[in-house]
Amino acid sequence: MSEQQRWLKWWARTVGMPIGLNDDDKPEFLPITQGAVQKSFACSYLLDRFTCFIIIAGNGRTLGWW
Repeated sequence: MSEQQRWLKWWARTVGMPIGLNDDDKPEFLPITQGAVQKSFACSYLLDRFTCFIIIAGNGRTLGWW
């Protein structure tokens, strides 16, 4: 199992969506597919990075760094 798959599996279980190594793995009924989990993870990660950038940029401007 690659590091990316391990991270994805950990993230999915953290947000309450248990997944296996593939869509046929246990648990028998997956509430969402791995593809949907990957898309959701990518979107939330990008949104988090964007939000952090905006906060840092705003604070830099307030503090007179730029």
